[in-house]
Amino acid sequence: MPYKALVTGATGFIGSHLAQSLVEKNWDVTCLIRSKSRTDFLQKLPVRFVEGSANNIGSLEKAVKGQDYVFHLAGRIRPTSRVDYDIANYQLTKNLAQACLRENRTLKRFIYVSSISAAGPSLQNSYSDENQTPSPVSEYGRTKLKGEEAVCEVWNHVPATIIRPPNVYGPRQQETEQLIKLISKRIVPLLKRRKETTSLIYIKDLIQGIVKAALSPKTKSQVYYLTDGKGYSWRKIILTVKKVVLGESFFFPLPEGLIYIAAWLVDMLKKTGLIKSYFGRKLWRAMTQTPWLFSSSKAEKDFGFRARYSLENGIKETVNHIL
Repeated sequence: MPYKALVTGATGFIGSHLAQSLVEKNWDVTCLIRSKSRTDFLQKLPVRFVEGSANNIGSLEKAVKGQDYVFHLAGRIRPTSRVDYDIANYQLTKNLAQACLRENRTLKRFIYVSSISAAGPSLQNSYSDENQTPSPVSEYGRTKLKGEEAVCEVWNHVPATIIRPPNVYGPRQQETEQLIKLISKRIVPLLKRRKETTSLIYIKDLIQGIVKAALSPKTKSQVYYLTDGKGYSWRKIILTVKKVVLGESFFFPLPEGLIYIAAWLVDMLKKTGLIKSYFGRKLWRAMTQTPWLFSSSKAEKDFGFRARYSLENGIKETVNHIL
């Protein structure tokens, strides 16, 4: 009999890739969606749909019944109010975990896909591990951490594992695709900073890590970072995309100063309500100046996780999907 899995957040970037991967492994997949969710990509897959929401406890209890695994990826990452962050990232997680506690005591694993934002920035000049005390610096990170705490409250009774991915890139990831399309027009942002500030993981590596963690008996009641094991500067990332897309051909350099001006303009437009964007000066500083470097050595030790894609190979595969 195939495993039965409930996937929340399946209409999003990571969730859609997870649902696709589980289907390819012959899992019986059900996707928990909101009533207004767009399911264009998922309609191509042999999955079931069940509607539910954070505050409709009955819908969550119905969704988790009979499932072998629950992969919880739903959440809010784009700029929103504190209340909306709390509902999407904390209350939904808490109510879903409680639903499993009440209605599915035979569940094999509850996997909560959190974020490095729940941990907060890494220490200077070092790679942080799971022992570092969480210190989130954004409302998104604080509510993701509250979600983690809600999972920890039940994991003595509901077998659960928490995954904290870093920046994830690949096909269907909006920012990745925007950068590739910009560089394909021969416009290349040139950043001055060469210092490593971020960990990365390619979407296929993350998915295989999530599934592997779900199936391992050693990962119960544990938190894991999943990265490709390296640190990157955003200059390195952009130049790698440039190499894959343009090779050695000519390009128009976009100076870092102009990027900061663009971030300032975006912030001004956001205040008027004309646009909603994740980009802005705060994000720019967090990307280029704040270290987000994490070690996945615990995952390697506990369940044999190891990334298979280099940055260049991951970008090549992404470009092939887009261009």
